[in-house]
Amino acid sequence: MKMIYRLFFYLIPLPFFVVCWVMIALGGILGNVDPEKMDRQTLVRVMQLRDFRRFSPDLVEGMALQAERKFGRHSPNKPVFELPGLEKKLHVYFQTHRSSQQSYLEHNLTLMAKTRYVKWMYAYQSAAPVQRAELMKEVVEDMRYWQEVYLDYVRFLGLPEPTLAELYEDFKRMIEAFKVGTSPEEVALIDSFAQKMSRALFATEVQRSIFNLLAPK
Repeated sequence: MKMIYRLFFYLIPLPFFVVCWVMIALGGILGNVDPEKMDRQTLVRVMQLRDFRRFSPDLVEGMALQAERKFGRHSPNKPVFELPGLEKKLHVYFQTHRSSQQSYLEHNLTLMAKTRYVKWMYAYQSAAPVQRAELMKEVVEDMRYWQEVYLDYVRFLGLPEPTLAELYEDFKRMIEAFKVGTSPEEVALIDSFAQKMSRALFATEVQRSIFNLLAPK
């Protein structure tokens, strides 16, 4: 009996140490956010578990820049989708049972995309005609890159690939989300730049289709 009491006595601090260990392990995720110090895994977990709507605009922009550095078109490594079986099943479920209640990750991705979009929009507006053409080319390449990343994700989950029409509907929904909380003047700019992006993306797709058609087999 004394041995049991001793064992119980020594186990009393165990929950405290477990809580401390968890807090240390999640410190980079649930504590103060410093985008500059985040590796790829921590960045993803912060995007999943934190609500960027509570962040300052500067911090959201910092997160968007870090995501671009770690996963973007010019990053050393393209995103690779490797998920445990259960987590993969959860992704499949939520992709096939869309809810009007968005997750933190979906809200955060929209906020970061809006940050990037607005920077492009104002850079395009203030650029000279020659610079505008070059900027739009970069925008299209970035859009195509992220589209391919999304298609890799869909393929990894084993889901049907979306059609161009479905991708365009997703694009329009994203643009509508960008307008929330903005002034009428900025809404007009968002719509105008979206139209220019759509035309540039369509022209690029047509050019690539023609090239693929004429390329020797």
